[in-house]
Amino acid sequence: MKKRSKFLAMLLSTAVAVSSLTGISVFAADKTSGEEETRTVVDATGAEVEVPAHPKRIAVPAMVLPNMVYALQGNAENIVSIPPAAYSGWEMSILKDLAPELEDVDTTMVNDDFSVNVEALADADVDLVLNWDSETDQAEQLKALGIPCVLVSSAKDMDGLKNLVTMLGDALNCEDRAKQATDWYDETMDYFNSKADEVAALSEDEMPRVLHFQNVHEMTCYTGGINTYITTLEGGQNFTLPEDITEPSMETILEYDPEIIFISNFDDVTPEDFYENKLEGQDWSNVSAVKNHKVYKVPCGLYRWAPPNAFEKPLYMKWTASIVQPEIFSDYDIRTEISDFYKDYYGYELSDEQLDSLLRLDLNK
Repeated sequence: MKKRSKFLAMLLSTAVAVSSLTGISVFAADKTSGEEETRTVVDATGAEVEVPAHPKRIAVPAMVLPNMVYALQGNAENIVSIPPAAYSGWEMSILKDLAPELEDVDTTMVNDDFSVNVEALADADVDLVLNWDSETDQAEQLKALGIPCVLVSSAKDMDGLKNLVTMLGDALNCEDRAKQATDWYDETMDYFNSKADEVAALSEDEMPRVLHFQNVHEMTCYTGGINTYITTLEGGQNFTLPEDITEPSMETILEYDPEIIFISNFDDVTPEDFYENKLEGQDWSNVSAVKNHKVYKVPCGLYRWAPPNAFEKPLYMKWTASIVQPEIFSDYDIRTEISDFYKDYYGYELSDEQLDSLLRLDLNK
């Protein structure tokens, strides 16, 4: 029988304790009994929010969070509204197979810019909204209508991602599954920390220059936060911008000359578009990553893996690490890592065809 990881052992555990992480205080208390039972959580802004113990109608304006709600609940049956970008993510991801109930979900009450139609949410009997901590005014408007809104913070490193998942787990009354996920994050970090000496021994020339695109057409890149943190952790140099420049230009990128380019799934651009120099207004013909055919479309599992707050970030870390430093990170098979996680956590057996699609093998030839 295949040896299972510590993570699977935690899946079989019945422990329910969730510890406070990096100073965020979260508590829960039963307010009443029966169907009207509520709990109180403290969100990322420090606000005490009374939420349903078992939310029945959830709206999620933050486009990356529906995948986390599904992951923590094991279903998406109570999600009534998500933004259009989250729906397009559902269409291209494995989530459409795991949560077909989202096919007819509303995409009009919440928007890609995190704004909401407050009155529409009230009319739809939404009993919980999950959004970013920048939306404090929105939370007050919703509170005035009797709709609880829990605000959470975007992650800049793995501790931040653990905080986010823990807080969502409390808001959704899914502390067990949140703990299982954060234990997986810890196990992943233990693995990367075990490689720290090898990474530290690399010379600058041995650390490839990496560019993470968010949207190629719009020339937006991940130049900070968790992706930069991950690139450094696995032995690469991440593209950053000079302090006096707020948006990258073609000239800036050409001067950087990335040796590896990762393309997110927020556009339809493919590695072939770079290799054949098809991108209008952009000339990539002399860029090292293009000349050496090291442009990669990032996988899309439960959701796009590139954004900072993807639930499956450990899989993204191992996928990118095997590209950035293949000699150091050669002691695992990414297909097995993905397959085992889906089986252990979601209880779902991926087919070879689904794995190929998830990994974008047709594009990453």
